[in-house]
Amino acid sequence: MAVTKLHVLPAGRCGVAASMLDMTRPDHSLVNLPVWCYLLETTDGPILIDTGMPDHCVSHPDLFASPGEEPSIVPHMDPEDGIVPILARAGYTPRDVACVVSTHRHFDHAGGNRHFGEVELILQQLEYDAMVADLEAPDAFDFWSSPDLRYRLIQGDYALAPGIKLLFTPGHSVGHQSVLVETPTTGSVLLTIDAAYQAANYEEGIPFAVADAQKAQASIAKLRSIAQSEKSYVFFGHDIRQERTVKPYPAFY
Repeated sequence: MAVTKLHVLPAGRCGVAASMLDMTRPDHSLVNLPVWCYLLETTDGPILIDTGMPDHCVSHPDLFASPGEEPSIVPHMDPEDGIVPILARAGYTPRDVACVVSTHRHFDHAGGNRHFGEVELILQQLEYDAMVADLEAPDAFDFWSSPDLRYRLIQGDYALAPGIKLLFTPGHSVGHQSVLVETPTTGSVLLTIDAAYQAANYEEGIPFAVADAQKAQASIAKLRSIAQSEKSYVFFGHDIRQERTVKPYPAFY
């Protein structure tokens, strides 16, 4: 197997409180962030990285609203932003995908997992265990579990295929993973996913919304070291400035 192209797939947007992007600021105004999925074209078929927001968000922008409180997360999703129509525009159905790399369980990254009952979803064991525990809560949002889903559970850094390495980067969530891809066009591309929302988190150490701040900073240090060693192009999880330069599908890296 060899990677031939890396596509960036726009998957809607999400309003997030500014304080979640920079924990030093008491600013709760919403910042309209891009949501991304990624499609790797390989000689053995396509590999999908993340599945975007759940279809349920199309009719429920108030999904995370609480009575009497301003929401800190507001999904903005049109029907065409679901992972099934996104794949259709690239010429695929969920059953065509060789596997799905599920980077972590948050709604804007694993919301479409339930569409992939016929392929393996690759997830860190720690993240899966946390997902199962979360589902026991009475107010849990169950968008990514289904009896027919087949998770391949891994532990730590994992070489998925030639040119595709999954990097264990806990902190934002307990079992978060980032992805390092080698492409013939761009060379090394580091997808931080949510190990770093924006360049400021990665380059300046600006604290952001994480489950474990110490582990998050250690993961960023790990990614910085890898990116320097591999001379990687670094693609951040939700960076509105970087978005201006992104080449979305059908362009490729």
